[in-house]
Amino acid sequence: MPLGLYAHIPFCARRCDYCDFFVVIGRDREAWFFEWLEKDLAASVSRLGEPSPDADTLYLGGGTPSSVAPEAIARTVEAVRRLVSLDAGAEVTLEANPETVTPERAAAWRRAGINRLSLGVQSLNDAVLRPRGRAYSAEEAIGAVRIARRAGFDNIGLDLIAGLPGETLPGFREGIGRCLDLSPEHLSLYLLETDDAGKETLLTQAVRSGRERLPAEDEVVGMYADSAGLMADAGYHHYEISNFARPGFESRHNLKYWTSQPWLGIGPSAHSHLGGRRFGRPADLARWVEWIASGAPVPPGEDYTLESAAARAREALTMALRLLDGVDPAGFSARWGLDPRRDLAGEIESLRNDGLLRADPGPLALTRRGLLLANEAFARLL
Repeated sequence: MPLGLYAHIPFCARRCDYCDFFVVIGRDREAWFFEWLEKDLAASVSRLGEPSPDADTLYLGGGTPSSVAPEAIARTVEAVRRLVSLDAGAEVTLEANPETVTPERAAAWRRAGINRLSLGVQSLNDAVLRPRGRAYSAEEAIGAVRIARRAGFDNIGLDLIAGLPGETLPGFREGIGRCLDLSPEHLSLYLLETDDAGKETLLTQAVRSGRERLPAEDEVVGMYADSAGLMADAGYHHYEISNFARPGFESRHNLKYWTSQPWLGIGPSAHSHLGGRRFGRPADLARWVEWIASGAPVPPGEDYTLESAAARAREALTMALRLLDGVDPAGFSARWGLDPRRDLAGEIESLRNDGLLRADPGPLALTRRGLLLANEAFARLL
């Protein structure tokens, strides 16, 4: 089965207050970083025991990878092609912030082999964007899409966040309409999370202290529901909890995560799923380099594989249930050795009774209510 490749490029001009990813502010270590990123890839490929493993997706994320020199992006793609058998029709995605998209950069990305652009728009309301540290206006975000189109990008995704401070239901609905006017191939709609203990962001702290107020929960639910309806009316397929696409433009790379396919992550804080094991890399530049130099197969303390086959199957079930097509119990049982209807009968019946899961004959799938309460549903299945 072909690999998916993920490269974490952590550089950012500033940290947005809702961000909990590993980022490095400034670019003074950029050239040094890409030397080690290539070493990370080479060492990882050698440990796979294949001279040139097959891959059919490459995702360059961060951070703001579009902010680094286009030559560094080209170098990374070239290194992947040299060390890995990247399929001729591979999906090659670059995450980009709107203010970094210029005609020159977009043209350089296309020459480097980038064929999919994922734009972190977040909102098309300037009053919402400014306090979050975003360095562009709504009009500049729209302009970035147009620049990308002129450069030849025919696969563009827009990322949006529902529930940021200052956002309103009418305003968010208007923003979705403006996004749809741009006819992107893909839209991601994420609900802002500030109550996750593992996500201690600056915005989380501000909300906790009362310095920031979030929209009411029912208003955020309305943003999600209204947006889903608008996208469906515009011909977008709601294929995963937070993701919508024109038919044929679903994110092939992200589908690997949700269907428990193998992927290799390189760069600090990147994660991998290889040979049935899950492990990460240190979210720290110095410790990441130290690990690469050591030659150790997995960084100390970074292997988080579930050792129980039943636990791995339950985890795979929750990932697959993120897809709106749901899970075929027979196919799942054949792959994972766990029959959901038999082995999780109590949990499934409880979720069905609470209106979170469809469990009639056919696939198991989250209900519309279940999509909004997915984390609760998954916690009960794990």
